[in-house]
Amino acid sequence: MSIRKQKLNVKSREIGAIWRAVKALYNLSLNPELSEDVRKAMIQESYEILMNAAPVGEGKPYYHKWLAIILNARNGMDSLESKVIGYPEVRDHLKLACQTNPKDFTIQHMLGKWHYEMANLTWFQRFLARYFFEEPPKSNFEEAYKYLNKAEELLPRTYLPNVFLLGCACIHLGQYYRAKYYLNMAINLPTHSDCDKCCSTNAKRLLAKLEKYDLGKDLLYESYHNFGFTS
Repeated sequence: MSIRKQKLNVKSREIGAIWRAVKALYNLSLNPELSEDVRKAMIQESYEILMNAAPVGEGKPYYHKWLAIILNARNGMDSLESKVIGYPEVRDHLKLACQTNPKDFTIQHMLGKWHYEMANLTWFQRFLARYFFEEPPKSNFEEAYKYLNKAEELLPRTYLPNVFLLGCACIHLGQYYRAKYYLNMAINLPTHSDCDKCCSTNAKRLLAKLEKYDLGKDLLYESYHNFGFTS
């Protein structure tokens, strides 16, 4: 099952073989039947492969894309402190990947999700992070929407979590009519994973909240009152 980094000839400059090996390890680590220790070992092995490949990977979009994915997974498995401290590095690799390959759906989605998560942190969550670890990076929902919308343009009506986050971002921006459009789309897309099912359920919950307000189209686009919505 394991793909050993010793078998990868980094000097051959076959960066494609490197990121494919990392991708294979990452996908295997998502198997819920594996123990946490095995999953951690796979992610750590992927990280070491990428670190060894740095001399030939630097500047390559797939290298930075997969380094961001693996760093995010590794930090999340280590501790909350590692995840918070690692936020800027994950963002920087995603931005490098985006600069060289702006038409990659996954990169655009991950950047949108990153900005959404940073913008969605409450002042208290930021206070706790700053007190125990360090201040998380700041962002806004406009940035989140920009990247999520770009991802949707690349692969429309394909990835339910992206459509759902677009709806959530629109709620935070006060664009409730547009939010209803995306949330309705989300609940009508097929679900293929637990993540999809969770997004679909939450989309229905948010739609139920939106339906409580009898708002005209102009107000839905222009109002920036949040009506108590959180997501």
